Amino acid sequence: MTSARLIRRSVRLAALLAAFVLPLQGAGVPAHADPVAVLAAVKGKVEVVSASTKKIVRAAFGRPLERGDRVSVAAGGSATVFFSDGNLVELAAKSTVTIGGRAEAKTPVAAGLPGEVYTQVSKFVTAGSRRTGLVALSEMRGPDDGAAVIVAPRRSTVLETRPDLRWRAVNGARKYRVTVAATAGKELWMRETTALELAWPADAAPLETGGDYTWTIDALDGTKVVRSESIEFRVASEELAGSVRANVARIQESAGGEESAAARYLVGSYLAGIGIYQGAVEQFGALCRLSPESPGPHEALGNVFTRVGLMDLAAAEFQQALALARE
Repeated sequence: MTSARLIRRSVRLAALLAAFVLPLQGAGVPAHADPVAVLAAVKGKVEVVSASTKKIVRAAFGRPLERGDRVSVAAGGSATVFFSDGNLVELAAKSTVTIGGRAEAKTPVAAGLPGEVYTQVSKFVTAGSRRTGLVALSEMRGPDDGAAVIVAPRRSTVLETRPDLRWRAVNGARKYRVTVAATAGKELWMRETTALELAWPADAAPLETGGDYTWTIDALDGTKVVRSESIEFRVASEELAGSVRANVARIQESAGGEESAAARYLVGSYLAGIGIYQGAVEQFGALCRLSPESPGPHEALGNVFTRVGLMDLAAAEFQQALALARE
């Protein structure tokens, strides 16, 4: 690459960084290393006065909160705060709370979610990176220009021993050959289909819990391979799967049911924190539909897509988050 091209590329990247970072500073995830609480849901106008900067910023899903931050909910709004002691607290309209080390509000939604849940939620929200958004925007491509073909499972842990497999269309392909193998190399089964998804074959044995596997898509034009991609995934151990399902059920019960915004955000963040990315995608996708005016769910979804290497999908989510933040 010539010096002139490098300079032009640097200018473009700098422009993307300015466009993405600056408008989202108040709406997205600030650089907190160890927050004492996290905003699990936001409805209407909610503002945070930072204890460290004294600035007022518009709150959003997933904002980490430090000790001394003040959260204010305007008329018609509401917010749910998840504290590091495991408590969820609902803030009603026209209410204000100053964040301490523990939940001190008089109306906790629920108490005592496992500490591991807060740890993983906090891990996910504080790992959100403007740099990953920049990379996604700068590398955005169409599905036929080098973007990933395999959608799910993709670089993820799964709870199912008979997972469904999904991929995207490849230009020129008439059919697709699906091969599943143990990562050690033993092929388990192979099928061909014209569809873009495949349920686990009824005559194929389930996968072993705790095992690592690789599956491959060969896009075929007749007998010629047009495009091929392989990806690894892991099946959770029985112990992990049981713990995850129990924690998800407790989050949903504590946060107002599985369809509530707080439950969607917390379950998605918890699953992303432990590497169950496809489950996180499903939760954040539902949250985007549930809270279409908020940039936070789109940013969270973009961060998950980035982690699994679906960069064009990540870019689309970051751009949507940017547009909503500007509004």
